Amino acid sequence: MKKMFFAALTVFIFSCQDEKKEPEIVPVTETSTETPKALPEFAYPVDRANWKIGDPANTKLVLDMYHAWDANDANSVAGFFADSAFLDMPNAQRMTLNKNNVFEKFGKARKQYTNTSHRIISAISLHDNDRNEDWVQILAYNKWAYPDGVRDSMLYFDNWRLKNGKIDYLTTLEQTPPKAVLKRLEGK
Repeated sequence: MKKMFFAALTVFIFSCQDEKKEPEIVPVTETSTETPKALPEFAYPVDRANWKIGDPANTKLVLDMYHAWDANDANSVAGFFADSAFLDMPNAQRMTLNKNNVFEKFGKARKQYTNTSHRIISAISLHDNDRNEDWVQILAYNKWAYPDGVRDSMLYFDNWRLKNGKIDYLTTLEQTPPKAVLKRLEGK
C-alpha cells in the first residue's frame, strides 16, 4: 500500500513539473485580407447603414469632455469643440457654437448646476464608411443638482460627430429612466 502511494505521488509530482510554456504571441497586422461583407437588403431604407468600429481615441476624447463638464471646467469643455459646431438638444433646441462663443455658452450652461455626474453605460466609436465620418455614441445616466438643492437625473443617448479630432456636431435624446432601470443605476 505504501509503495502504491509513493508511486502515485511520484507520478503526480512529475506530471505537475511539465515546463510552463509561454503563450504564443501572434502579431496583429493593420490591414485585413478579409473582403467586406455586402450589406443585406433591409426592409426599410437606411440613411447610414455602412459602419465599422471606429478609433477608441475618439471615445476617450468625448469621455474626457464629459469629465471636464462634471469638473466644472468650461474652458476645457470648450477646447474639445471645433471652431464651428452644432448641438441638437432635446426639445428641438439647437445650440450653435463658434470659437468666439463656445466658452461663454458652456460657462453659462454649467452655472445652472452646483454639480453634475455621468455614469457611462455604453460608449462606442464608429466610422461611417459611406460619408467618411467618425462618430461616438454614448448612453449615459446623468445626475445633477441645482443651486436651490433640487436634484434630477436623466438617461441620455448622445451621438457625437468628430472632425479632425474635435467635436463638430451632437444630437442627443433624453428619457426619464424607468423605475426598474433607475433602481439598477442607483444600486437599490
